[in-house]
Amino acid sequence: MSFNGGKDCTVMLDLYKRLLEKIGYTKPIRCLYVCSGTPFPEVEQFVKACEKQYNLDIMKIQGPMKNALQVFLDSNRLTRAVLIGTRKGDPYSDKMTDFMPTDPSWPQTMRVHPILDWNYKQIWDYLKTQKVPYCVLYDQGYTSLGSIDNTHPNPLLKTETGYLPAHELQDHTTERHGRN
Repeated sequence: MSFNGGKDCTVMLDLYKRLLEKIGYTKPIRCLYVCSGTPFPEVEQFVKACEKQYNLDIMKIQGPMKNALQVFLDSNRLTRAVLIGTRKGDPYSDKMTDFMPTDPSWPQTMRVHPILDWNYKQIWDYLKTQKVPYCVLYDQGYTSLGSIDNTHPNPLLKTETGYLPAHELQDHTTERHGRN
């Protein structure tokens, strides 16, 4: 499983953990956490909290996704598929399908996109109705999380006194307006 502390990955993780509990699976969930750039301290704290809450075995790798995936797969030779929290509308997602092998130039594995067809509102509805904890930056106007170097609160959520929380964004096509 690829997990970076973002809202989409958090929904995917929560759904997966619920499924595993239903079938009686209790072993730690192996996760790849790729850090590129300088991560927000709040994201790091949230990932650590999820590690405990969801019984995660996280391999944190600094650098580009392609290299990190190779290191992860080399360390987890039995891994044949990776769950990814990508949704349509995310960059490079226009041709993705629910099950899709990595591109030929990438380390070979099956990419599984369980929330590919979810939209922004559905993500927030799930987090709110299921009372799933999420990174505090979303309550400070961030609608998409990258690194400190390329992410700011969404300007469309700015008020006279600060920023509205991410779930109040009205135009879901502007979700990435806080990213460089």
